[in-house]
Amino acid sequence: MIKRPAKPESTLDSEDSTQYHNFLQRKVDAARRSLHKGEGSSNEEIETEYAAKRAQAAE
Repeated sequence: MIKRPAKPESTLDSEDSTQYHNFLQRKVDAARRSLHKGEGSSNEEIETEYAAKRAQAAE
């Protein structure tokens, strides 16, 4: 039997939850549009960029 963690009490009411869902959906839609336009970056590019930032921050 799998035990699942207890659900935390939600601090968002229904209207807030709907607004947050809509906000996230707009962000996803915008990201998808930019990818279709060729404006996105590959995972490798992002990993390389942030590895350099982490290395610089560690200096």
